[in-house]
Amino acid sequence: METAIIIEMPFEAYDGLLELSKAAVPLYIVLLRGVIVRGGSEHAIQISCDVDVAQQLLTLASQTYPAAVPFIEKAIGSARAT
Repeated sequence: METAIIIEMPFEAYDGLLELSKAAVPLYIVLLRGVIVRGGSEHAIQISCDVDVAQQLLTLASQTYPAAVPFIEKAIGSARAT
């Protein structure tokens, strides 16, 4: 069974990755399911997926929108640490 993780990233990173992932339809759909979280003056998007999908998102981000990479890496690292 795959470990479910939450990737949290600011709107700017999310929007950039979403825009450039339209050709990768399964990953685009995962991104579209992101949920807005509100926290103080900062808002973010949380994307729920398993580690395998997060790895795919990491590869996509590395190739298309590197600003999203640290947020995905952080979520994968947290999942591996548990």
